Amino acid sequence: GLQVACAMLGRAHHDDDGEVAAMDGTSAGRKGGSWRYTVGLVGKPSAGKSTLFNAATAFARQRGEGGGEVRCEDREANDDDDSGIILGGASMAPHPFTTIDPNIGYCLVPAPAGTCPEDEEGDHEKLVRSGLTLGSSHGRNPKGTRFIPVCLKDVAGLVPGAYQGRGRGNKFLDDLTDADVLVHIVDASGSSDAEGNKLCDDGNPDDLNNPLHDLEWVRNELVEWVYFNLSSKWDSISRRGKQKLIEMFSGYKQSQSFTHDVSVSVEKYVKEVEGRDDIFDQLEMWDEGDLHRLVSAFLGARFPMALALNKADISSSTKYISDIKSKLPIHGHHTGVSLSAHDEMKFISHQIKLAIKSSSKDSAPSQPTSINEPMSGRVWDCLQSAVSLRQPTLVFPVNDMQTLEPLPGLTSGYAIRDSSLPNHSFVSCITAAGGSVPSQWDIQRKMYIPSTKGDVKHALRDVILLKPGSTVEDVFLTLKNMGALEGEFVRAEGSSRIGEKSKPVTKSEFVGKHNRILRIMTTKRKVEWQKNRAAV
Repeated sequence: GLQVACAMLGRAHHDDDGEVAAMDGTSAGRKGGSWRYTVGLVGKPSAGKSTLFNAATAFARQRGEGGGEVRCEDREANDDDDSGIILGGASMAPHPFTTIDPNIGYCLVPAPAGTCPEDEEGDHEKLVRSGLTLGSSHGRNPKGTRFIPVCLKDVAGLVPGAYQGRGRGNKFLDDLTDADVLVHIVDASGSSDAEGNKLCDDGNPDDLNNPLHDLEWVRNELVEWVYFNLSSKWDSISRRGKQKLIEMFSGYKQSQSFTHDVSVSVEKYVKEVEGRDDIFDQLEMWDEGDLHRLVSAFLGARFPMALALNKADISSSTKYISDIKSKLPIHGHHTGVSLSAHDEMKFISHQIKLAIKSSSKDSAPSQPTSINEPMSGRVWDCLQSAVSLRQPTLVFPVNDMQTLEPLPGLTSGYAIRDSSLPNHSFVSCITAAGGSVPSQWDIQRKMYIPSTKGDVKHALRDVILLKPGSTVEDVFLTLKNMGALEGEFVRAEGSSRIGEKSKPVTKSEFVGKHNRILRIMTTKRKVEWQKNRAAV
């Protein structure tokens, strides 16, 4: 099953012609459109999920199931601090099941390599020579990579037997269905058992838990979760045939076309390896192995996993991290990044408190400074590796194909008001780490401001995330929903690289790397924009 999933993931990254192979159901006519991309954090209790969540979201407010904001005091972030500032964010404590309801917030993720026009060799320099300034709506990391906004979801800790109801049980597993990829946070030091309880710390390796075991049973829990749901209804499913089986996977928030693509890939694999034809027409002949194979392939493609090899600052982690990385991919995990979520969380916490102090009327302005060492940025690296497993299509809407300037409607709305934009404290963390601020952020006034006449128009400032297989029409509709365009579609032109001559593109054309810089013309311009621009 994992072999099938790996093959599907590999094909999904081939989009030179704008058409994405099997993955996500393009070949079966799935709908494209804007993508509220979500990364789910999984792992056993006390592995550091909520700590990583707080580091990645800069202590975004926790949102419970009702959608309301919840203020929670976070002991780790506020220990040994006399500032009097209490941060919100996800609760963290050194005992199992600190998290009950999911924590949800926006984080910033460096765009996967090669997905942005400025990633092409020599193109950034070409932009500079043209006198243009490269922009970014959400800022850039210290390496100069554009940030894209992603929703991060931290769920309760997973324990062996969850699919049977242990721990948070199926509630935990159901909370994962919103995620597009998973980051498995692993205690790479081996200092806690499978249920998150701390083990003896006497330096004896025999007392430690090999994290490789965690990779195996966590993956097994996910497989058994789906397998158990299907096997309990198998008599009915097998009588009603392939279509019923495919429909059963819809509860995991994936289109039937996606499951169809998985079934085609599984059928092809079984024919090549076992010599069995048309296995989905003979469900009554299936055994447990056949069903497990299908479930494993579905989950491997639906929830590809990256590893956050956490607690890398503890000496016992060194050998385990080396061993795990040498075995990747393994148990559905494709990449691994070693990090200390605690160290990055402390850095973020420190910078936020400095930013809050500097904003206080009673405090003298202070420059953000790091504590001990600069932030490593490994949490960003880990999230980037996860998003790279199931990449969104990035499209860069512009108002002019020569200057690559932004659409006025995005400047007056999305680029200054969107909920995914980093706030003052988050921006302070980005700059303290060596990154650059969002294009519309005013450093002196500490707020987002719209552009005025004579301001620099940042080239390629905006990017929208789309599902693979989206068309130019999907881009048009997304921009209309964002308030950036009005009227009806007239025509469009697109290009792949900075300085490349644009070509006409049709409404039905797939969007991909070949036409990711896109200008869309409509029958109507926003009168409000014209009034605002004339008044400046």
